[in-house]
This record gives sequence, structure tokens and C-alpha cells, in this order.
Amino acid sequence: MEYRIQVKELVIKDDKMKLTIMGSIVDEIINPHFVSKPKLILHFINDGEDRRIPFVLSNVTHTNGKCYFSGSYSYRLDLLFWKTRKNYLPFDMYLNFGFVDYYEEKIKIDMTPEECQTDTVKFKFNVNGDHYSFVPDKRAILRSPVKRFFVKLVKHIVGIIEYLIAIVMLPLFVIESLLRVSGVIRMPAKYNDDSLAKRFAAYTMSRFSSVSNCKVSLWTFKRWMFKKSYGFYKLRKIKRNKITFISLRRNDISGNFAFVYDKIKDDPNLDIHFILNEHTISNMTIGEIFDFTKSCATSKVVVLDEFTPMIHYIDLRKDTKLIQLWHACGAFKTFGFTRLSKPKGSPQPTRNHRSYDYVTVSSTYCKKCHSEGFGISTENVVATGIPRTDVFFDDNYKEKARAKFYKEHPNFIGKKIILFAPTFRGMVKETAFYPTELFNVEKVCQSIPEDYVIIVKHHPFVTDVQPIPDALKDRVIDLSCDPELNDLLFVTDVIITDYSSLVFEASLLNIPMIFYAFDLEKYINERDFYFDFKEFVPGKIAYCQADIIDAINKQDFCTERIAPFADMFFDNRDGKATDRVVKLLYDNLG
Repeated sequence: MEYRIQVKELVIKDDKMKLTIMGSIVDEIINPHFVSKPKLILHFINDGEDRRIPFVLSNVTHTNGKCYFSGSYSYRLDLLFWKTRKNYLPFDMYLNFGFVDYYEEKIKIDMTPEECQTDTVKFKFNVNGDHYSFVPDKRAILRSPVKRFFVKLVKHIVGIIEYLIAIVMLPLFVIESLLRVSGVIRMPAKYNDDSLAKRFAAYTMSRFSSVSNCKVSLWTFKRWMFKKSYGFYKLRKIKRNKITFISLRRNDISGNFAFVYDKIKDDPNLDIHFILNEHTISNMTIGEIFDFTKSCATSKVVVLDEFTPMIHYIDLRKDTKLIQLWHACGAFKTFGFTRLSKPKGSPQPTRNHRSYDYVTVSSTYCKKCHSEGFGISTENVVATGIPRTDVFFDDNYKEKARAKFYKEHPNFIGKKIILFAPTFRGMVKETAFYPTELFNVEKVCQSIPEDYVIIVKHHPFVTDVQPIPDALKDRVIDLSCDPELNDLLFVTDVIITDYSSLVFEASLLNIPMIFYAFDLEKYINERDFYFDFKEFVPGKIAYCQADIIDAINKQDFCTERIAPFADMFFDNRDGKATDRVVKLLYDNLG
């Protein structure tokens, strides 16, 4: 493969860097229907951290064996790092490049921009062949104390004036809200709470905030209380033996937490605390806010298993270690900063994710993906393995899971079981769905041998699942409400999925897979993957229901792809991932 990359424009003004890059790739595998996109990663390094941030490519064209790409994006230079962000250390920037199965860090290209504008006010800049060097001016970044004082003073005076005007206008806002709630004037659609009182209060506070430029809402108040409560509990000493597990995914001790807890629960020297619910700050009670902040302020180790936004509203104490026990295996769909500029992607300056001290992953290959996605140093990504996968190496557990399933579903004994387990569409839980009409269970059952049966297991976010005809009750069951997806794998003969991370667990059991990717190009544009989907998925790709039926009838599953896939995403297949995670916890307890 040949490629050419040029920096067309570099503009540095104050603390922002605008970069414009274009390039081309020549490769014999490229054709007009190719959906893979090049990946450019900005690689920043200082004495304390290295960080990867995607470069946003806005134009990608494949034609006649060539791929042309270009893009332009602006980055905040003073918010590149986290642990060393207040030190403002000198740093270098390299380019990483990937395409299909090719990936190279710190590529050797001439980084000299065709057009270059730098004001050198906050950052001195220099081109050194294949990389850039930046020397930040701490005083300039923070601005002069006198200037900051007067800027804040003026803003404060203006704020007081706006607030007083809003107070005077408050009766008008109340009258307007009453008219809207009563239906005399139409209420905007976003104020749709079932409670009239809540709609009235929300609209009144919104109108007050629009004039006063001071956000007045229950969420604002709770967030303020959250920060103040944490500040209060910080006055207490850290309990050197206290571990707090926090999950917004579950309300019981399950998943990775269950495996880790089972290993440490009998240690009398540990003080173990759990916060398990689906509440973000806006839905927390005052008691839950106090419990959350007290636990974070007094724990030596805090363990998460999912993106937990409220943890990033506060600066955890230096002696408190934050460990992200990420729930998913491997690195499949992009997340965090990798989704820069995509819907619901994390913006580059955000605090989200960057405060993790450690993130546990399933393999060394995943380290660069999670480093990029979470905006943390690669040294802080630890390939311990995923605790909940330990059961895949426990024959007794697998046998019990099979026995339990067949006891509950005796008509499936002796049958070939297909597990249909797609992920959801939509960006968040509230809008999640799956186009069930594209998988017609009746037609599939009619078109495949009668000794096949189907388990339907939709993502927990999907509430509107496809109906199962009464005539197929003996061949199709819906277990979407069953919390244990892993246990179903022990009885599965074929998996039909799409972009679910289930594929990693399935590869450990060498289960044949069909990838129903009817919207692949759309999914790549909106979400994308860490590797080339067509080249790396460990199974047969189907673009329509007829392709699924054909693959089953011909037993065409491309199973030769499974073993290399598992090798890439699992360093250790020994059933001891939990032990390694527990060791990480104890190491951080000291």
C-alpha cells in the first residue's frame, strides 16, 4: 500500500490549533463500493502522558483503486492532557495512520505545512521533520491576574443587572406559564412531563434563565449541591481500606463486579461499599447525592463499569484511585473521543473519561483504542482480561448453565440453537430501537431445517421487540429480559448479530457467527469501528435476510476467521482475569 499525506494548513491562535490535512492511498483492494475509511490520529506526548486524539476526516472518496481524504479540525492545546494539565509541560505531536489492517504510529512524513500562521502568544511552535514541538507559556495561558480580575468583575456586574431584570419580569413569566399549561398558548414540545406542576415550574425557570443568563433548574441545583457536598466530605480522611463500586448499568451486584466482589468479600480488612442504580444527578435524591459524594471523598479506590458522568464533575483527591473496569471485551464500536465530531461523541475539551487512573481491557491490542477513546495514557490501560469471561474456562459452570437452560426449555433439547442478538439503533437509551421488520422469524423458520430453533435476545435498551407467532412458540423464544447473555452462549450453535460486542465472548467458544449488517455504511458514518469491519469480523457478513438463510442452509459461516480474532483480543485465556483485576485493586490500596 502506498499513501501520501500533506499538512495543508496549520493555524495556532492563543490556545487553539486548527489543522487541515489531505492525502491519498493507492491499494489494489480499493473498489467503488469500499466502505473502509482511513484513520488519522494525532499523537501527543509530554514527559508525563501520551494521548491519542482522532483527526476528523470530513471527505473520503474511493475511486479507481485510490482513496482520497481530507479534513480540518480545531483542538484546544491547553486541554490535551489531564494528569499534567496544570504543569503545562512542553510536548510533541506525531501522526498515526491506519487503513484496513494497516496501522503505524509516528509515521515518517514531512509535517511541514503549506500554510502556517502562529501567533506564539501562548504556544511556541516548531516543525521537526515528522513531528511538531510545542512549548506552552504558562503565564500567557492563564492570563495576567490583573486582567482576569477586571474581566471577572465586569461579568459579575453584568450578571447582577441581568438577574435583577429577571426578578422584575418573574410575574410575567408566571402568567405566561399558566397560559401555556392551561392550553391557551401552546406549550413547547420539550416540556412534556406528565405533571402539570412540573411543566409549569420547568417553563417558568427556563424563561427566568433566558433573561438572567443564570441557569435555574432542579438539575442545576442538584449539581451545585453535588459539588458542595463533595467539598464538605473531602474534609474527612480517606479510609485506606475502603473500596466503592459504582454502576449506572445495574441495580444489583452482577457482571464484572460480581466476580471481583466474590474474590474480596471475605477479607475482613476491607470496607466495601456499592452504589448501584441508573440515576444520574438529575434523578438523584438528596440522600443519594450525599451517599455518592461521601463514598468518593473517603474511598481509597473507586471502581466503575461504565461511563459515569457525575464522577467527572469533581476533582477526586490525589490519593483516591479511579479504576474503570470497562464492561465490554475488546474494542469494536468506537466510543468516547474516538467519536469526535460524530453524533453524541465526546468533544475534545471535555473532562469526561480523562480522570481514570486505570482502565482494564482484554488484550494489549486494545490499549491504543482505549487510550484514544478515553483520552488517557497507554500506560494507564492494563490488559488484565475481563472478569466475567472467567466462566468460559470453568467447565462446571458451563454444565450448570446448560442444565438450567434445558430444564426451563425442554423442547430445545437435541435442537440446533440459533441466538439472534443484535445491538440497538439510535444514540441513547431513550431513543433506542431495532427495525424488527428486517428479521422476520416466521420466514426464517420456514426457510431453514426444522431441527433449528431460535432464541431472540435484544439489547436491554430495546423495548419494542418483534412478535412471535403462536405457531412458532415451540421453535422461537424471546429471552430479551434475561439478564445473563453469557449463559445463553453455552447452548448456542450459531449466532446472528450485527455490531454487538457479544462477538468477543462468542470467539472464546468458537461459535459460528453471521453478521447481519444491512446498514453497514450508515453505521460506519455515524458510529464507526476500531478496525475494518469487512476484513476482521469473525464470521459471514449478511446484507439481507436472504443472505442469512443462505448461510445457514449452506453452513457457510467463515469460521476460519474466529481463531485469529480471539488471539487478537484476548492475551490470556486462562480463567484468571478476576485475579489480575483483584491484584490491581490491592496494589492501589497499597
